[in-house]
Amino acid sequence: MKYFIAFLLSLIGVFVFGTILKTEYSLVLKIVFTSLTFIVAFLWEYSLLNKTFDSDFKIRSQKKTISLYDFGMGIFWTLYILLLSDNRETLSYLIFVFWAIPFSEFIMWFIYRKQKPYTLFIKGNELILNRRWIVKRNLTELTQIQYDRFNKNLKLDFKTKREISIKTTEYKTDEIHKLLEILIEKSENNVFVPNNYEPK
Repeated sequence: MKYFIAFLLSLIGVFVFGTILKTEYSLVLKIVFTSLTFIVAFLWEYSLLNKTFDSDFKIRSQKKTISLYDFGMGIFWTLYILLLSDNRETLSYLIFVFWAIPFSEFIMWFIYRKQKPYTLFIKGNELILNRRWIVKRNLTELTQIQYDRFNKNLKLDFKTKREISIKTTEYKTDEIHKLLEILIEKSENNVFVPNNYEPK
């Protein structure tokens, strides 16, 4: 949460100086805002490596999936500023700000391949996903397991909370098998391995 607040404050600073105060950004200010945004985004991702939870079962990520949404937003704002904005000379440095999260994810892709941090935990009936936002779900409320063959995601539906996705390519196949066994065992509903699930 502290990283999100710091990231938000950085973006608010950009907005206040540029829009409300109508300040002409000096080169130093541009470098400070850009660097601060990247450092916060990177530390937010990096902080996950050392985070652990008391658990009965846990799985290491073999690699990190890079978010297409984050890259899409970076591309969208880059094109908007370069092609549609009337203030592109003033705002062109914001391109680097919008690419802070995708670039930090790209760096973390290499770090994950080397360190292979634990990112999925099960303690009792609770599933915990160690992501930028920690996700927790009660496995007794699991109602359905689906498999998206295109994205290689396991989609888990729950009674009272929104669904979550687990990228199967991030983990070893035998660990995903063990996870599926635990999910079926913990659920109080009639759940089963999807027919279209094809482990690689």
